[in-house]
Amino acid sequence: MRTPGAARIVLLALGCVLTGCAGAGGGGGAAAPSCKSQVPGNPISFVSNIQPIFDRSCALSGCHTPPTLNGGLDLSPGKSFAQIVGVSSQQVPRVKRVKPGDPDASYLFQKITGAPTIAGVMMPQGCPGSPLNGAQCLTPDEIEAIRTWILECAPHK
Repeated sequence: MRTPGAARIVLLALGCVLTGCAGAGGGGGAAAPSCKSQVPGNPISFVSNIQPIFDRSCALSGCHTPPTLNGGLDLSPGKSFAQIVGVSSQQVPRVKRVKPGDPDASYLFQKITGAPTIAGVMMPQGCPGSPLNGAQCLTPDEIEAIRTWILECAPHK
């Protein structure tokens, strides 16, 4: 039989756990960051480094720009960041398009590297080889820039 003291300790511990899980909630306070950059030095800039890759290889007519949003994804400037970071992919909803800090668990990275876990085809479509709709295949340096940006927690700057 439990003593009243043991029951209080259990309730207190449970209360602490639940309070810790509550985080900042909807009260307007900033939640603690859940990602810490794994890359020392100067971070990759989304605006200067990643968006230009999208502009050249993805945000093209018939791909990921209005009026055609393949996969429900708009990668045009000013739209792309909000469409990918922390957003579930349409093809595999249990996987985020970009999971900050984890490129291997990011559907975008899986799609550009042709991981066996993707649905559909590697992106840009037709790569390696002859990409469609005037796209250009990503270079190894561009793929590495995207990987590094995700490892840096996918900052929006």
